[in-house]
Amino acid sequence: MTITTTTTTVLSYFEDTYKLVDQAKVLQIIDSSSPPDPALIPLFSKHSAALVLDHTLFYPQGGGQPTDTGTIVSSCHSGAVFNVRHVGSHKGTVYHLGSFADQPFDDSSAESLVVQMNVDKETRLANARCHSGGHVIFSVVKSSGWPMVEKKGHHFADGAYVEFEGIMPEAVSKEEFQKTIDDVVSADMPVSVIAVDGQDEGGQRRFVQVGDFEQNACGGTHVRSTGELGRIVIKKVARRKGQNVTKISYAIESNSDSLSSQ
Repeated sequence: MTITTTTTTVLSYFEDTYKLVDQAKVLQIIDSSSPPDPALIPLFSKHSAALVLDHTLFYPQGGGQPTDTGTIVSSCHSGAVFNVRHVGSHKGTVYHLGSFADQPFDDSSAESLVVQMNVDKETRLANARCHSGGHVIFSVVKSSGWPMVEKKGHHFADGAYVEFEGIMPEAVSKEEFQKTIDDVVSADMPVSVIAVDGQDEGGQRRFVQVGDFEQNACGGTHVRSTGELGRIVIKKVARRKGQNVTKISYAIESNSDSLSSQ
């Protein structure tokens, strides 16, 4: 079944990383065999259906951060459950991809179909920790005065890294850099999200700031402070002189005690 109303999805996950449950209105239920744009075929082919909501708490994969997962549950008497396995964004619309657990939603009154979004807490917070950890590394490098400019970040737990144009000085050992990162984490610095009016599309641009370090542009989810990270483990500092690139690989050893109270 397909509900044909379309609109730009309101990104409610911007408001609070820790808000994991909320209600929303269904705007589209799309069979995976009928994606609304040919560019979505590779994404839709891996799932049986997609839901579009008026707003979402689910983070769509992108910007170096993996997707949220969870469930979307109908408020109707059937209580039908849609398992969200992947979330993607295309031309302002967020698509929640996955499959119905047992039966589809009852669309007899589609315009008033209200659902409950349930974002998986463990996945959300693991992704937020990993992303914030990458920004700690960005912040420390940018404040160092080294001839390095951030290029990109890959904030996936299985292979997280940040990459810079320029070479980290040979005099800086991995152990010394680790000590600096440890100091930032143990200082429990606030991780702040700042939204400013954008110039390009009339919307807002978001920046993330760790403590008093320089801001970095970012559209991801983040923890409230570095103390919630646990420990950022610097796994490798690769100086690729032929490419004029430094790649810093890292992992997050989570502090489960600090997160269990969230």
